[in-house]
Amino acid sequence: MNWNFFEISKSFLKDNKGNLLIDGKFGIEKESQRVTSTGDLALTDHPSVLGDKTENPRITVDFSESQIEMITPTFKSVDEVYNELNMINSEVENGIGDELLWPLSMPPKLPAEDEIPIANFSNSEHGKQMQIYRKGLALRYGKKMQMISGIHYNFSYGDELVEYLYNKFGKGMDKRIFIDEIHFGLTRNFLRYRWLLIYLFGASPYCHSTYHSVINKEIGIIKRCCHDCMDIIGNFNQYATSLRVSRFGYSNTLQHNYNIYFNSLEEYSTKIRMMLATENKKYSSMGIYENDTQIQLNGNILQKESEFYSSIRLKQSINKGETQLDALEKRGVRHVEVRILDLNPFEKLGLSIEQMNFLQIFMLYCLFEQSKQITNKEYEKINSNHHHVALYGRKDGLKLQKYDNSSIELTKWGEEIFERLKDISELIYKDTGDDKYLKSVSNEYEKLFNVSLLPSERIHREMKENNENFLEFGTRWAINNLDKTSS
Repeated sequence: MNWNFFEISKSFLKDNKGNLLIDGKFGIEKESQRVTSTGDLALTDHPSVLGDKTENPRITVDFSESQIEMITPTFKSVDEVYNELNMINSEVENGIGDELLWPLSMPPKLPAEDEIPIANFSNSEHGKQMQIYRKGLALRYGKKMQMISGIHYNFSYGDELVEYLYNKFGKGMDKRIFIDEIHFGLTRNFLRYRWLLIYLFGASPYCHSTYHSVINKEIGIIKRCCHDCMDIIGNFNQYATSLRVSRFGYSNTLQHNYNIYFNSLEEYSTKIRMMLATENKKYSSMGIYENDTQIQLNGNILQKESEFYSSIRLKQSINKGETQLDALEKRGVRHVEVRILDLNPFEKLGLSIEQMNFLQIFMLYCLFEQSKQITNKEYEKINSNHHHVALYGRKDGLKLQKYDNSSIELTKWGEEIFERLKDISELIYKDTGDDKYLKSVSNEYEKLFNVSLLPSERIHREMKENNENFLEFGTRWAINNLDKTSS
């Protein structure tokens, strides 16, 4: 869209429409591993008291039988979403008996690869397809990588807000095209500035030794491709904010050859469909069947579109018989799914209401800011910033690459962004009198200059002060969070 931050914010200020900025619908998906009291992965079946995992819309499993997924409906406020997630979380805690919910994104103590239980589903055709897909993920990427968990934040802008923007800036465009364009624009900006969320909310600076095989494999790839990078990579444990979103976490290096820039729905659709239809020699050579049992859906680059990993997704409600891509092509974008959030062990639900308030402001910033088409050169810088902050975000004086070909310290760039985040929260405060958004922006701003406030640094500090290893730290907080829920 051909607009800029100041033009839009001036329009909201002039028309006294700041109240529209909090209009929307919100939902949360939370993944968490079931563990024993010693922090070992639970190898028990999904508790039957929690219902049929194929049919229950609130509580199901992700990749593994031990990996609980909690899903809220959508609500008109983040407070309602948080309260609903709290109720679902309590139901899960009551249903898993003596087991605990692992409070970290990086996996607990894992058994041998072949002992990690892939999720079992009903014997229906749908259930079979879900299980074969997961077998394919295990075959392609290994089970351990799939055991990483996180939080997905879903939101859609309110109809009144979209209508206001369309009337002000649509300039005779088809309304559906306009809505698609503003969502693709905000998505491009999310890619550009997501490094800030990784810095502020990254909470996976360590992992258990049973996950080291994944890291060692990736280091081997780096060593073969870039031997000079080894000195830098070797220090990641000292400064990491989020192993989960780094190249040591959930990623697919093969997909890096098929970059999706979210420049348009047509580009997105064309590239995804190409990956769905293109055979991959490596995956095909693994076989589709083994001993007459299907072990992956197909040998293509993607078995299905959800296999394409992205830190953000654009979505539409699905009708019977449709895929998500079908729905997007037919009816355009309806809501956005942010997939970059680590579980915060210091919050009983993995995130706080204040964090969700900040995310609301951040996504408005991504909407307001000018969003040109992403080029291949810019995309390389976007990914470089992402991985530098994930692995070295706590390093003093860390420099990032701005998209005008200059470099800048993380704190300096953060200050520039926070000026605009503050402007948005003030627009809301002016028209609603609600200062919670101002407070959330102010509290997160402090983290730019006080690393001790970062969840990644707090994990590092507590483990050191308590002389705890990763397993001891995670088990302690799993118990602490259970006590918080019970109180």
